[in-house]
Amino acid sequence: MDIRDLRPPAEDPWPPFTHHPPISSDGVRGARTWPGLTYAFVRGYRPLTLDLHVPLDTTGPVPVVIWIHGGGWTEGDRRYVPLQWPQQVLFEKVVAAGMAVATVDYRLLAEAPFPACVHDCVAAVRYLRRYADGLGLDPARVALWGESAGAHLASLVAFAGSREPADAGLLGEVGVGEGVLGVVATVLFYGPADLVWLDDEVPLHGVARVLGGDPSLTDRLSPVRQVHPGIAPVLLMHGRDDSLVPVTESETLHRALLTAGVDSTLEITDGADHCFIGTPVEPHLDRAIGFLRDHADRR
Repeated sequence: MDIRDLRPPAEDPWPPFTHHPPISSDGVRGARTWPGLTYAFVRGYRPLTLDLHVPLDTTGPVPVVIWIHGGGWTEGDRRYVPLQWPQQVLFEKVVAAGMAVATVDYRLLAEAPFPACVHDCVAAVRYLRRYADGLGLDPARVALWGESAGAHLASLVAFAGSREPADAGLLGEVGVGEGVLGVVATVLFYGPADLVWLDDEVPLHGVARVLGGDPSLTDRLSPVRQVHPGIAPVLLMHGRDDSLVPVTESETLHRALLTAGVDSTLEITDGADHCFIGTPVEPHLDRAIGFLRDHADRR
């Protein structure tokens, strides 16, 4: 089957996925695709890769949106959006808006403890900036977009990556190893803001294991504690009836951003569960893409 035909089981919105059936794809419509770019090697781990889709009908370098998948830091794949959504639509909408989209794989918690996944997302940003000229990207117009655990990682990259002095331990030196991390805007779909509940979220691993034996990381990994005035505009979107990440997480982060003087917008959708289940997803995607395009055009 084509990836666009992939559908979630009708009986259970949160099935325990163990695999996907054989899937093919003609790629993202309207884009030149660079599949499986190795943005970093870390000894002892699989190569870290991303896919990049660049609009065909463009003149000059284009903005790039870096999409970070969710999955509770324990599952997920750069090639798929949540199975509750139509596959490929998000990527095709970004390309149709005249922006490139990069989709990132990162190390999951059973592979490496925090902050390895943060290091990987940071490395992806640095890689795309390093090779922007050859890829047709504008290194001054980079944006971040994540959902659920991916929103958590996107917020850490955007917030900690723009803070001075930099937290080198949180950001890491994976891949390219250095470079500017500032972005023009960030979209956060129903992401956690404060990891005080981490022990409940990953009981199979235990806090000590997922934090690499460093309990002090809990604060540094909490986006609400990384807020500062230099953060680029943020759009937070959350379902009021989210049963996995409470809407209070986005509300708390939004208040902290406003208090710091950051341009922050919070939009809560009534009747929507996690992944906006219960409401059409495409209006949420269109809103996010419009926000990112608007801020990319201001540069």
